[in-house]
Amino acid sequence: MQIKNILEKVRSELKHLYNDNLVNIVLYGSYARNDYNENSDIDLLVILKKVESTGKEIDRIVDVIFDINLEYNVLISVIPISEVDYKMINSPLLLNVRKEGVLVG
Repeated sequence: MQIKNILEKVRSELKHLYNDNLVNIVLYGSYARNDYNENSDIDLLVILKKVESTGKEIDRIVDVIFDINLEYNVLISVIPISEVDYKMINSPLLLNVRKEGVLVG
């Protein structure tokens, strides 16, 4: 699988979608740890300056990611979060993302 190409395409599409609202994209999970296999999904945390509704952001992102999933025959799992929440919330998921995450781009 061409993870670098996939991540570049995701970053480009999300930058086009969000413009200046996109703070960063963080790869986490098996691809960040480099212990993935052929059945692994690609886990991404999308950090935005402002999130009005998580559900709406997921819908917007899925519309973009869907074509990439089909093109590369992969499953990309995406979680949008505001920059403030990313810095302030200490959930197990976010602690793990901060520990093992790799910035995309």
